Amino acid sequence: MIGIAMTSLRRRFIHIILIFISTLCAWPLFGQAPYPFFTPEIETVCHNTLDFIHLKQSLIRQQYQANMDIEELQNSIAILNQYLEGARNDKAVIDNELAAVNRHIDSLTPKRPDGPRPKDNIINILYERLSFHGSYGLNINQLALSNWAAGGENTFAGKAFANFTLLDHKKTFEQKLIGSFAFGIARFASKGVEKQDDKIDLTYSLSRNSLTQWNLSSIVTFSTQFANGYKYPNDSTVISTFFAPAYLTLSTGCSYKTKDERFQIYTSPLAGKITFVMNQELADKGAFGVKKGYYDQDSIWILGEHIAPAIGVNVIVNYKRPIGKNITYTTMLNTFFNYIERHDDDRLPIDVNWENTVNFMITKYISTILFVHLKYDHNTTFPVYEEIEGVQTVVDNVPKLQFKESLGIAFIHKF
Repeated sequence: MIGIAMTSLRRRFIHIILIFISTLCAWPLFGQAPYPFFTPEIETVCHNTLDFIHLKQSLIRQQYQANMDIEELQNSIAILNQYLEGARNDKAVIDNELAAVNRHIDSLTPKRPDGPRPKDNIINILYERLSFHGSYGLNINQLALSNWAAGGENTFAGKAFANFTLLDHKKTFEQKLIGSFAFGIARFASKGVEKQDDKIDLTYSLSRNSLTQWNLSSIVTFSTQFANGYKYPNDSTVISTFFAPAYLTLSTGCSYKTKDERFQIYTSPLAGKITFVMNQELADKGAFGVKKGYYDQDSIWILGEHIAPAIGVNVIVNYKRPIGKNITYTTMLNTFFNYIERHDDDRLPIDVNWENTVNFMITKYISTILFVHLKYDHNTTFPVYEEIEGVQTVVDNVPKLQFKESLGIAFIHKF
């Protein structure tokens, strides 16, 4: 048992020596000057030690395989020592064999190219600079009831989602494109199918890197939806659709991020926001803040406008923090305050979009996701009803805080 333990310790010591020698031999591959602390004497010692280790391991292995006796092993080691003693005085042999070791390591390690790549080889340049990652998956919620005294109805909901980040990083600047997509539906036993989630969000940022954590940045954001949105339970009344609305924000300002990049904030004192309502029926109603249609003095119908521009201040906050080993909290707050627009009812011309996600990772591909979304748009109004003579009648339209929450099992694949 003691012999086995000693053999194990010797093997570990041999492995450490091998790693050290290999590191020294591989040093030129990383673009540094050849062997900054590797003198000819150290080369000789490392070379001899490497040969001795390989040959001695071979002899020990042969002993176990062929039951070589101790006397034969000692004779073999004596011959080995004579060979090493002669090799120490043969500089040409050492240089040749050391070059062979370097060539072997060079064949196993990707070597950095000498000099810049050809300027016309744009594919190789982009491949080195770009970083692309993201995830996609399916979120499922389900409820089944049978003879349930407390009431309720069978429901099934599913949401497909995808997120990606494309990063182009250089010493002087950084470009980033972030995409977030989701589409979800729910099926109720009594009401049929309803849309639960629908979004297309794209964000492009260009930052000028500096020596501090503050950078000069420009950001362009765009958001809309895939399909029609209806005023349920009446699925014939369209209240939103693709590019109605759509929001485009262009801004320039300063960004700050911590060294670990968990917290990032961006402020722009001068930002432009354009609201698009490309559906004429919705534009005529003045939906989402565009100028609605009207009859002029000659009783001619003037169509509603499709675009509503605005100028204001834009603030974006991103924060990501792990909670425990398998829980991650992510939040994004985007606010826009309109400098120009004012309302008679003294409501603030501010838009707020706040998304919160808590990811409980169960396995590599399965997670439980809690999503909470708060939204306020002063141009998105909701009807206020009052009962007049026994009939629910719309008496006003006011903006309200919008709230959405979902909790479900998600199957996720990351790339």
